[in-house]
Amino acid sequence: MKRREFLKLSAAGVATLFIGRIPGLGIKDAFAANQVLDISITDALKDMVTHNEINTAQSYFWIYKMKADGVDVPSDCPGPTIVALKGESITVNVTNDLDEPHAFYIPGRGPNDPPLFDSGEIKPGATFTGTFTASQSGAFLYYDNLNAPVNRVMGLHGALVIRPTAGVAGHKMTPYDDPSPHVQDLYDAFGDPNVFPGLAWEEGDPTTHTPPFRQYVWLTHQVSPALFAEVGNLPPGQLYDPQKFEQAFLRDPFSATGDNRLPKFFTINGQSGFFSHFSPGTTPMGRVGEPVVIHILSAGLWTHSMHIHANHIYITSEDGVVTENPLWVDVYTVKPMQWIDYTVPYMRPPDIPNQRGLGRPDPGLSLGNGNRTYPPLQEFDMYLPAPGQSIAQDANGNPIDLKQRMSPLCFPMHDHSEPSQTAQGGNYNCGLISGIYFVGDRNFPGGMNFPMDEDFAMMFRNIRGIAATGPAPGPMP
Repeated sequence: MKRREFLKLSAAGVATLFIGRIPGLGIKDAFAANQVLDISITDALKDMVTHNEINTAQSYFWIYKMKADGVDVPSDCPGPTIVALKGESITVNVTNDLDEPHAFYIPGRGPNDPPLFDSGEIKPGATFTGTFTASQSGAFLYYDNLNAPVNRVMGLHGALVIRPTAGVAGHKMTPYDDPSPHVQDLYDAFGDPNVFPGLAWEEGDPTTHTPPFRQYVWLTHQVSPALFAEVGNLPPGQLYDPQKFEQAFLRDPFSATGDNRLPKFFTINGQSGFFSHFSPGTTPMGRVGEPVVIHILSAGLWTHSMHIHANHIYITSEDGVVTENPLWVDVYTVKPMQWIDYTVPYMRPPDIPNQRGLGRPDPGLSLGNGNRTYPPLQEFDMYLPAPGQSIAQDANGNPIDLKQRMSPLCFPMHDHSEPSQTAQGGNYNCGLISGIYFVGDRNFPGGMNFPMDEDFAMMFRNIRGIAATGPAPGPMP
């Protein structure tokens, strides 16, 4: 590859690691308001989701390796999510440690807006320094815009989220500087006891460790280990032809043995399958009555259709433009290089029967046995597989306890572009997936918190900033 000693990255990755201000995840500010980012453009070898001791599943990447205010940020592809408040200043020092020209680029929000940051071409070994102001609210893709789409798809991309500091006078806050009247109406309805009872988007609740400004990033990408290795093995300074790259990535001939350059792995925030679904930095975890916004950024070359179960979502922004009339849908198409915002009302799952239907905070219908359809008492104490049921054994033939409590309520998020649900040519459910958890209900007496087992509770405490994350566990024995 490019260098004899490149970085080694694990399959678990770091999910979405936020640097700067962290609105939405309940974690204290990590760095000063005026940030300094030292970025090295380098390369790495990453273990993918199906990598294990009997199956090699790795890929070569180009990555943005960062320090934030002098503090090392764990490396991964994509780069860490940079979060700022509107008006804050960010100084960027970018050094190109590879042997062809690269760049660091952040477009403006609209198609006719100037870029927020543009390093231009940075030659091998050179450093570019610049400062930009977080002047527009919203989610942005930062990436290498040279030799497009090769450099970006090879891994040089990440997310920037800028949050407004004030809303429209007389209204509740939204994620946008200039919300359309209907998007403003939607956000005004959050917390309204007659529409979406619970919290407004900007409201938190310290007593339940619920953060304000709840938001997530879903950055999608596809990985072709064979094609990425071809790029890495080019002679120093030689560029891979972008048309040939795109042709190989999208249209290489089918091979029954997978011996082609089509994508083999599909990631969301650099993770897949189990790792993305159980990442609290990727998968929303909240109570009924705690609305969130999900910023979807598409860094790859595939089209996705991201479908969340349990709640329909409102499309409140598309390609940096706030929607005039937010569609209420359960799935929406996200094309390459698109930016789409899903606003999730976090209403009661509408398939739960009640008096008025569609997730209203009413008593559940009677089941005829003294119980009602809500709250979900049956799921609270249900385990699959059942406790004591042996369905797997370890290498010594001892049973493995795989029971999983059905509470908190968990619903999937998957891509309707079905091949993206796989990994390494198969391995269904090891691809681009996430989910949504309901850990309680603000609108039901006595239902504020649903029961959870210790392993889930530990993860939930950590992401809500009420417990410290200890050292990473060691390898499996």
